[in-house]
Amino acid sequence: MSTKQEKETIVVIRIDQIQPFPNHPFQVNEDEAMERLKESIAENGVLMPAIVRQMSDGSFQMVSGHRRMAACKALGIEKMPAIVRDMDDDLATVTMVDANSQREQILPSEKAYAYKMRHDALKHMRAAGTVPANGRTTEQVGRENSKSFMTITRYIRMTRLLPDLLKLVDSKKLKETAAERISYLSESEQQIVLSIMQSELCVPNKAQAKRLKQMHDDRELTEDAVRTLLTDSKGKAEKVSIPTETLERFFTEDETPAQMTETIVATMEQWEKLKAYFQKDVSPARMTEMIVKMLENEKRRQRSKAQER
Repeated sequence: MSTKQEKETIVVIRIDQIQPFPNHPFQVNEDEAMERLKESIAENGVLMPAIVRQMSDGSFQMVSGHRRMAACKALGIEKMPAIVRDMDDDLATVTMVDANSQREQILPSEKAYAYKMRHDALKHMRAAGTVPANGRTTEQVGRENSKSFMTITRYIRMTRLLPDLLKLVDSKKLKETAAERISYLSESEQQIVLSIMQSELCVPNKAQAKRLKQMHDDRELTEDAVRTLLTDSKGKAEKVSIPTETLERFFTEDETPAQMTETIVATMEQWEKLKAYFQKDVSPARMTEMIVKMLENEKRRQRSKAQER
């Protein structure tokens, strides 16, 4: 370690000399966080140097700092500070994953590929004797990320999903436990499942995903069998439904459905904390319950306001 620290330097590098890390699993999005980062860099410069390694052709490879580099490019900044660290492929992979794992929000797909890359790198390092073996590699990755080895195994399995299926996991339409079962299907079988999901507007639940895997194991997975399984009412996407008698507590008979919908949406937008809550993995039943509570609170607020007049 001391030898590598002696070789470590901080330099200002031209951004056009820096290449992204191969198969970098973490997305660089043009979102609110990126806007804040660009504002900070425009005002203060890059406060935290990136981490790069120098390649044999003299160019540099980004290890940690892809978002900072993207922000600099967007601002027209041509150079950025970076720590040049002497690392082989495995150590660079471990460093890249560790640095990016500190982000506040990480998508399931990002975790899946990051855990797999770290798992594979650690496996190589253990085989080479550069790091001690301590149980299964999945257990070691789990300990480093405060996860069970089963959780790590599930995420790594999901890297075998078709990209469109993995996107459904990111959008919380497909549960991770169901996705893990589907990952055992071949690519052609997954394509059958995906096509039927799209045509029938249905999403496999955990039990149906388990059945899909069993059909794969028994070599019984056909298009007709999958369609029959997934078009069962239990596989249909659930909808938020508020009973008419419940709505009658809040609206008069002359209010149209469009007006009622407008009022509900407007009420939800006033409650930022609950709005953020809905971005989590919440069941339709729980969402319905929360909407009713919001309407009750809004009615109380309106009554209180009327009494003050």
